[in-house]
Amino acid sequence: MRICLITPRFPYPLIKGDSLRVYHQLEGLSRRHQITLVSLNDSPLNPEQLGPLSKLCEQVHVVPLPRWRAALNLATGLFTPRPLQVEYHRSSRFERTLSTVLARGRFDALHVSLIRMLPYVWNLVGKQVIVVDLIDSMSLNLLSRRNEARGPMRLAYDLEYRRVRDYERAVVQRFPSLVISSPIDQQLLGGPHIQVNPNGVDLEKFQFRGLEGRNPATLIFTGNMAYPPNQEAVCWFVRQVWPLLRPRWPRLQLEIVGADPPASIRALAGPGSNIQVLGRVPKMEERLGKATVAICPMQSGSGIQNKVLEAMATGTPVVSTAVANQGVQGCQERELLIGDTPEEFAFAVDRLLLDAGLRRWLGANGRALVEQRFRWEVHVARLEALYAGQKPEATLEPSGWATSGESTTGRQLMAGKSATKALLGLRSETR
Repeated sequence: MRICLITPRFPYPLIKGDSLRVYHQLEGLSRRHQITLVSLNDSPLNPEQLGPLSKLCEQVHVVPLPRWRAALNLATGLFTPRPLQVEYHRSSRFERTLSTVLARGRFDALHVSLIRMLPYVWNLVGKQVIVVDLIDSMSLNLLSRRNEARGPMRLAYDLEYRRVRDYERAVVQRFPSLVISSPIDQQLLGGPHIQVNPNGVDLEKFQFRGLEGRNPATLIFTGNMAYPPNQEAVCWFVRQVWPLLRPRWPRLQLEIVGADPPASIRALAGPGSNIQVLGRVPKMEERLGKATVAICPMQSGSGIQNKVLEAMATGTPVVSTAVANQGVQGCQERELLIGDTPEEFAFAVDRLLLDAGLRRWLGANGRALVEQRFRWEVHVARLEALYAGQKPEATLEPSGWATSGESTTGRQLMAGKSATKALLGLRSETR
């Protein structure tokens, strides 16, 4: 098939969750199909960035969106009902480029990443096969961030949340083929045509490692540190949980690993803090494979947490909040430990530091979960079925976390506080 992928930013390097997802989609699809990538980007690209994707794609078209233009889009977007993130990505040059690409090539399917790019294909529904990868529910993401914010930021998040919520509802009505990464997000958006297709993990890269050779008493948090929910999670842990652990474990180390940590995060690594802010590292899998426990104390956000999947793949036991688990849907006490209050989170970490057997149990089961459910090969096969107008053979159903023929026993759908509140609100609206 000939497939055109449309993205709001160039999906390389792999420092953001949507870029990681698009890159692996391209990598898998390119083995059997001809791919054209049409992408916006807010900064110039160098050959090192273009090279990896040029090898995967028949054509690559990158349209610059200068930040001054994006800022102007935001300013004018305040006077429209559309989400600001949609307005931010408005570009007449991109529209002309995409029109030219579509006119010159006969594509079997258009694959659109995120709601931000949907205005460019809104009027093509019924004329082209269009698969929209929502990735996650942005309204749920914004709702959870609004609930955690204070002051003017809460008002800003509330404004965008309401716009995105209404826009997502229109998208669900407009587009017949939608993909999302998490069953919680699917249930919130509704619609039988929304297929759950979770992220995968490169299992050759993120290889399983046992307890041997790991650094003693080392916690690790991984993720793009320019992402506000990651900053919020780290600050919550350091301020609320770290003081509960340090008296019991004076040699306990915390590694914060991920690109672009702001000054507020770098400041956490003060003298005697036992906290290291490492920024972007060459091989994330090696840092995870050396840690004792991976922490994911997310307080807000939506979709699936790649940091949890990658830790599980390496056999590193995970302590997460319910928010961090709502995309992965790991079982408490079997594949990870969950703690939502500072005391619960600290107790879970303490248990793992004390109990090598529990670390081994969670590490092995976490790896098994990833191998069974989170493989890029399966993800790509489901996309191919959608491009061809078929329903994938096995999907994650909205009523539970089971695929065809599997019992849901012991694996009930779990959600964080904001997701639960949103789902209850949705049910009351439909009565």
